[in-house]
Amino acid sequence: MKHHNLFFCGTIMATAAMICSCDDYLDIVPKGKAQLETTDDYLGLLEEVSPSYEHSNFWAMSGESSWNKSEELKAYTYPLWSTAFFWDENYDRAAYTIESSLYNNCYDRITRYNALVDGIADSKGNEADKKTGLAQGRIMRAYNYFFLVNTFAPPYDPPTAYTDNGIIVREKMFESIEEEGVQQSVGYTYDFIQKDIDAAIDDLPDRALNSFRPDKTFGYALKAKVHLYKREYEQCIDACEKALEAAKAGGHEIWDMTADYKKYAPLLIQMGYPDQAIDNPAYMGINDFVETIWKSRVTYGYDGAEHLLYQYGNTKDDPFPMYVTKEVLNLFERNADLRYRYCIRYKAQHDTAPEGSQDFATTGIKWNPSGMRLSEVYLMLAECYARKATPEAISQAMLYLETLRSKRCVAGRYTHLSTTNATEALRFVREERKRELFLTYNGFFDMRRFCHEFNETVSKEFEGKTYTLSPTSHLLVYPFPVKAMQNSNLKQNSK
Repeated sequence: MKHHNLFFCGTIMATAAMICSCDDYLDIVPKGKAQLETTDDYLGLLEEVSPSYEHSNFWAMSGESSWNKSEELKAYTYPLWSTAFFWDENYDRAAYTIESSLYNNCYDRITRYNALVDGIADSKGNEADKKTGLAQGRIMRAYNYFFLVNTFAPPYDPPTAYTDNGIIVREKMFESIEEEGVQQSVGYTYDFIQKDIDAAIDDLPDRALNSFRPDKTFGYALKAKVHLYKREYEQCIDACEKALEAAKAGGHEIWDMTADYKKYAPLLIQMGYPDQAIDNPAYMGINDFVETIWKSRVTYGYDGAEHLLYQYGNTKDDPFPMYVTKEVLNLFERNADLRYRYCIRYKAQHDTAPEGSQDFATTGIKWNPSGMRLSEVYLMLAECYARKATPEAISQAMLYLETLRSKRCVAGRYTHLSTTNATEALRFVREERKRELFLTYNGFFDMRRFCHEFNETVSKEFEGKTYTLSPTSHLLVYPFPVKAMQNSNLKQNSK
């Protein structure tokens, strides 16, 4: 990975990261404005040493992760985690969320992107680099606003989008910094995101410097995602098709997980391990070595061709170590699905963990918990065609799912999904999203939009008790942190 001027940019922005309100830290950056002179200086604002989005609490909320000690969950040793896990509406999250690194980091990045967007045109440097940098700054600003509005504001609902309270949107870096930011509606925020995306796409590079910078395929994939969340399905399909076309020039392709299986399975058989021992988790305990092969030999790096944009979770190692719930694990055909084989231990490491949960056990596969992968494009296409509900469209949806699943599962072992029923087709898509995108931010974002759109109440079992989450629950919106509320005119969207 190549980083330009990271120390330089860190010096300019270090103070910003210490302030919780975007209104406060925007006052600081103009003092360093004169230091941004060359185009390379501005391009250095695109990357950071640790591009993190702390959203592990999403995984508990969406029912994807548990904890390695059940008693600590029940005792609220970590109250916000337990509140999310048990869908506890009585705990006052707003009062105890003093600050949020997700909130702070997203606005810190937006500050840098605003500086880039406002100033790079007048910098000293190559004109082509200026156009590319401007486009990348805009698309990354849009991405961070997308994260914020889908965390701290209600889901997009066409009839109410322009009356639902959203988030503070700062469009410029150096104008009106004395004024407090305006909390815009959800609809206004989405409009701003779409405006940035549309202004950026044409000038995004076919292939970025590295996977931590956006390219044209990512631009179209993000555009598709915004249309999907707004329920603009034809526009989503169009953007997805353009993303797949751009992927050819960008060198993006779905990771064929079966290639490693074909490489190592025969080797293990030759070493005296029968085929059943390779593929059956019940053999765990006598074949620790077999599991070690899958968890250590199979690797996929930051620069993998499937990554459209790579971003960390809370740390560069996320989601390791994290316990995955039995509800998610039960979605996998364990003897066929390589996402399970390569990433999940066959048995829990801690007897104190909730029954049936097992841990995500690889750091060799860079899971990309906060970025986007090409697989999302296929999943969006499958969802949009399933929603069209015609026989031809449903068949097309199943084809997109099969394209992805054939790269994830051992041939001859997995179920080929087939249906002519629109309701079942959408169920297949949603289940595949849970398998493909578990332990990313998508599980929580999907929960929000599906609960709201279909008026769904979700439920789960824990130690013989049933827990439910209604589609109107305030838990589906995270509260603004206390420090942000103290330094702005924000109206709280949750509790």
